Amino acid sequence: MKRGGTINKYLVDSEKFDEMTFKEKAYVLIKNAIMFNKFRVEGIYSQDDICDEIKISKTPVREALLQLQNEGFVKILRGKGVQIVPVNHGRAKDIIETRLLLEVNNAYFAASVLDETSKNEIKICLDDLENFLVSKDSNYLYVIDHAFHKSIAKATQNKIFYKQTCLILDNYLRFENKNVYNNLIDGKKVFEEHRLIAEAIFNRDSKNASKNMEAHLIKSYNRTLKEIWEKSILFNKKN
Repeated sequence: MKRGGTINKYLVDSEKFDEMTFKEKAYVLIKNAIMFNKFRVEGIYSQDDICDEIKISKTPVREALLQLQNEGFVKILRGKGVQIVPVNHGRAKDIIETRLLLEVNNAYFAASVLDETSKNEIKICLDDLENFLVSKDSNYLYVIDHAFHKSIAKATQNKIFYKQTCLILDNYLRFENKNVYNNLIDGKKVFEEHRLIAEAIFNRDSKNASKNMEAHLIKSYNRTLKEIWEKSILFNKKN
């Protein structure tokens, strides 16, 4: 089972990694290291060490770190290094609430304006997710899972929806318990939830697309983020 090409096309949002600038490469590599906990949360790393880790020179790494600081992933500490910023419970609650409200509407819009290109992109993500369930590689499957959600946001043909969905999902990965794909029992259940969302979108059934997306996200929160979800104002409304 070959993974390299599949995983890279999702991590770099379908662009070819080799065609990126060094700053863009540094941004992708550092952000993914943060999202998948390769850099320790609250750890402080020198820029030289980060350069050595990702094999990219100082100037593009510095530029990437400034962008990541603006997005809340890191904090540059003068004279000390770069700190990996934790996501506290308050911010995590804000993120899951925003994700729920945004993605329910993404599904509605996607079903309403779906074109053949968007349909194919969603289907490719869904097929890849099903084909690689057997790997039980949680990090790898989460990348494909989130690519599926991003493809739905892209299908809305609303660039603001898409940009904000990508940002929310990338931040969500920083604190989500990434264990649902560790076994086929849970993995198959989650895949079926995705399949129902896609089916409604492909049938241009906006109402059921948004309904199925809401059901999926609430199940996800109850599976892996129950303590944070129970503190949300949406918890009593949706459960």
